[in-house]
Amino acid sequence: MPDGGAPGGAAAHPGTGERGLGSLYQEIRRIREIAEARDAHEGGRRVAELTREVEELRATVARLRGTTMGAAIRA
Repeated sequence: MPDGGAPGGAAAHPGTGERGLGSLYQEIRRIREIAEARDAHEGGRRVAELTREVEELRATVARLRGTTMGAAIRA
């Protein structure tokens, strides 16, 4: 290990350790923002898919009710 036992020689170059951590935290923040945006996009797509399925179910129920009502009137 380099001076001071710090891996990568951080002790040999004062101040670089904090700067390195700062950029690491910025990258973590950026990755988190990307992941949250992706989750929001996926959630929006899922809502659209479920909305379409509900519309299809409503149409099916309306069709079945029309079929049942028509059979009751004919009887």
